[in-house]
Amino acid sequence: MQLLCLISLVWGCLSLACAVTVKGRFDVDAINITGVTWSKSFFELYQVGNYTGLPYRAQAQLKNDEGDFEFKGLPVNPGINETTHFVLYSSSIDFNLKPNRVLVELISQDENGENVQINAYRNIFGKEYFPSSDIAHPEKLDKIEMDGYIPITLIQMAPIRAYYENRNTGMFQSGPLASIMDSKWKQAGLITAATLMIFPYILEKLDPETAKAVSEEKLRKQREKYQIKED
Repeated sequence: MQLLCLISLVWGCLSLACAVTVKGRFDVDAINITGVTWSKSFFELYQVGNYTGLPYRAQAQLKNDEGDFEFKGLPVNPGINETTHFVLYSSSIDFNLKPNRVLVELISQDENGENVQINAYRNIFGKEYFPSSDIAHPEKLDKIEMDGYIPITLIQMAPIRAYYENRNTGMFQSGPLASIMDSKWKQAGLITAATLMIFPYILEKLDPETAKAVSEEKLRKQREKYQIKED
């Protein structure tokens, strides 16, 4: 039992000794990256797969106007072609980021794990990949081209996060009434039509004699138009 504990301790020390740094970059225009953006963008890295002891876990934020962030002290499993896996989560209060999940793969190139190859893959929802020897045919993920860092960008179709949306718009925001309210000419026409419709009723209440005369005159013109003769 003591021997197993000693072996685990030595293995853990070797892994910690062979630590590397993984860099990333919020790759957008510099004008969009401000101090406020720094405090509202978060990047988390979790160790998954084959590890001993407690898994590595860290959080990073943007550290400059270039959008750089990094994770230091990542443990590496020593041994030629030995792999160590992590999942990078990206989130922002203001922006929609992509990819929001990245599978980070560290491949040791020597026995001591001092020379490490870093690969990154888009680990999207619905296309899962968890490093495990129990998975005979894991799904193939899209590899991310790296130039010294893992690029994180904005979703072009919807770069800004929307926290609320008017699902039921009022009758004055959409539909026929909305088009009338948006046009001064339509409003004037509607007011004129309404005035012509209610004017006879108002006149009848205020001046019955005049209203009667107007009605008779209108009836007379209609009779003349259709050539209706009274007996």
